[in-house]
Amino acid sequence: MAERKVINKHYPDDFDPSKIPRRRQHKKQMVVRMMLPMTVRCAACGEYIGRGTKFNSRKEDVAGERYLGAVQVFRFYIRCSRCSAEIVFRTDPASAGYALESGATRPSYEPWPAAAEEAGREERGGGDARTALEGRCRDARREMGVDAALEEMRSLKSRRAGVTPEQLLESLRRRGEALAELEEDDEKLISSIAFGNAKERSLRRIDDGDDEDDEEDFFESCLARAAMATTSHQAKKRPPPPPRDAVKSLVVSKKRRPESMDQAAWPPSSGKTTASNGALQVLCCNYDDEE
Repeated sequence: MAERKVINKHYPDDFDPSKIPRRRQHKKQMVVRMMLPMTVRCAACGEYIGRGTKFNSRKEDVAGERYLGAVQVFRFYIRCSRCSAEIVFRTDPASAGYALESGATRPSYEPWPAAAEEAGREERGGGDARTALEGRCRDARREMGVDAALEEMRSLKSRRAGVTPEQLLESLRRRGEALAELEEDDEKLISSIAFGNAKERSLRRIDDGDDEDDEEDFFESCLARAAMATTSHQAKKRPPPPPRDAVKSLVVSKKRRPESMDQAAWPPSSGKTTASNGALQVLCCNYDDEE
């Protein structure tokens, strides 16, 4: 039984506690086991979580916020038991309770509304020492703010007390002269840019002949460009010539001569033929006849 309860522990001779690594805490947070101090409704799934439900919540200090400058305010993170949505609430020392920040809402049927708690606190606040202390702290803070404002007003008046009326008028006069000089410089700059002086302005008249020559050159160049564009467009639209057959290109057609010219050129034969006459007749045949 003693070994099971682990009452005694053995530490070796070479044990060095400085070598044990410290546990890392995320953003100065710690996990605490707590019960929910109020009934809430999850804003994600609408699940009601009753008062007294236990959670492993993450606890952290609210940075830069203390009640009456002394009481630390804490923030808690829990998760809905149904949808695991995060619910955030914090302590409220002013009302001695808790206030929701995000993730859930408080139902309206709670038996301890905030107005009733405030009224009861005011009724029993006459003899409560804590309430009297809180009131004195609020009054002290208000008096400190008033004293700071008065001190600032006194310092401002002391600085102004050393200024005489003549010095004030002189400073106003210098300020007016500086503004007048700036306005005069602006007017000079605007007049020189927009209008200019009569001496500085110079006009140049363009001869009419130059205009006509320029117009003619322009029209001629336009016409030449239009002609070139038309020629190139027609050349692109013209279809390529069809391929010609090599055999057809070598065939020569002979025109048919009238019979009268043949009879005049060739007199009737006497019935005797020679080899030379036959060869000539073959050469003079009409190749256009299909027969």
